[in-house]
Amino acid sequence: MDLQQMMETSIVTGGMGTVLFYLNNKADTETELAVLGYLSCSFLIILLHQTAPLFHVNPVKKKGIYRSINSQGVWSSFLIPAICVLGNFITKTDDKIDSSLLFVLLTLTLTLVHYNPSNASQIAGALLLLWLKEIFKQQDLSSIRLCVFNSIFYYSALSKLPKMFPMSFSYGESVIVLQSTFLIVNKFLFRTGIFQEEQEESLSENAMIKIAMLAILGVFLASVLLHLIREYTSKLKFYIVYSLVIGICLIFGLPRQNPVVVLLEYFSGNLIRFYLVAWYGSLTAITVTYMMLHSNQTSVSSAMRKFFHVIIVGVYIPGLLLDPTFLTTASLLAFCVMFVIETLRYMDVQPFGKLIEEKYKLFLDKQDEGPLALTPIYLILGLSLPLWLSFIFRIQVSDISVYAGVISVGIGDAVASVIGSKIGRFKWPGSSKTIEGSLASLVTQIVTLYCLRWTGKVESSWTFITLIAVTITTVLEAVTTQIDNLVLPLFLYTILLLNIL
Repeated sequence: MDLQQMMETSIVTGGMGTVLFYLNNKADTETELAVLGYLSCSFLIILLHQTAPLFHVNPVKKKGIYRSINSQGVWSSFLIPAICVLGNFITKTDDKIDSSLLFVLLTLTLTLVHYNPSNASQIAGALLLLWLKEIFKQQDLSSIRLCVFNSIFYYSALSKLPKMFPMSFSYGESVIVLQSTFLIVNKFLFRTGIFQEEQEESLSENAMIKIAMLAILGVFLASVLLHLIREYTSKLKFYIVYSLVIGICLIFGLPRQNPVVVLLEYFSGNLIRFYLVAWYGSLTAITVTYMMLHSNQTSVSSAMRKFFHVIIVGVYIPGLLLDPTFLTTASLLAFCVMFVIETLRYMDVQPFGKLIEEKYKLFLDKQDEGPLALTPIYLILGLSLPLWLSFIFRIQVSDISVYAGVISVGIGDAVASVIGSKIGRFKWPGSSKTIEGSLASLVTQIVTLYCLRWTGKVESSWTFITLIAVTITTVLEAVTTQIDNLVLPLFLYTILLLNIL
């Protein structure tokens, strides 16, 4: 029996079981009870699939498509739906569920049926949907159509994404990527009222975030189009397609707003944003210089790779403390830039493709088995998702939950790797991670929590739930086979949200 898998499953069960227990104490309407029942039963079925390999029962053969690890991390498919339900419980204004949350809940059934397309799974999936019968009745026709449209594309993408980029994802990682993509696109682009009125944001605030999201949508659509016509793609076609698609997205997405005017209004009279731009520019220059200085080496240590964690902590903590709205826009644009860089590298578009490949390959993690280099993108995504999701669910950006990515990955994972590689002697059962590294990580995260509390700008930073959440996330980092840049922030964020319930 795989001890590492057993520990991973036990930690996840404890963490998510705690979340379900707290939700049960807060559910007081028929709709909330129905959602909780669906969520609980889905989690039990997920656990059955998660533990099946421990007893040498493999429900589906994924060899050659997903990353070569023992556990495909089907448990991580529960994180985004749990976060959405928590967000709905925290900010509820009535007893209705919007179509975006309904779709995210449906992804659990779709994922389970796709992961194990047996008759038993299909029957279980159909029975699970009975929990959501009353919620479906609350939806209008347009919401149901959107939900069906998203579900069809989501189920299709579950199969196509790993086949297009074999060995780039575990099953759970592919699910998280698709769930978060569909959720954020629906919320940011097709819905209004993301921000609370009491936040007194100007139109330029919302417009800048929408511009960033439209840019990401344009980059994504252009990349998909270029991938489909890759055999016929020249350098000129690459740049033309990108320019046209992004331009069309901005024109149709902002029919009455001039992006230049919005940009000027966004920075007008706000010195903090100018200081942050200067600071971020300095960190970018340091990062590029660091990569250039080490580009001639044949290999770099794990500690050297964690340099990027230090840099990104230097980006996110000042942004979260001084101007979270600006950081939201900046992180969306940074994610867009990383997406473009990876597309240039993957498609070998000259003159940048080979140069990026040469600089990238030295710093890639061993978890990047497939053609895509995802760990750098996951680093930005992991630190940004708690912030993006907090804006979506109108959660105060001063809450400690927004710092989940910074604490777990930016600080905890980096310290664990550096200390573990330097002085670590005792390893966790079945894992290559060391107990010394985990202890150093935990201490550093607790010190960080205290420092954040000392600033006076962070709420709920020193509670029993927070300390338990950080502790079990630290152990999960040591034993999980999933890419920690992606799963750890979401796992910690889910539990930290209990402070607000």
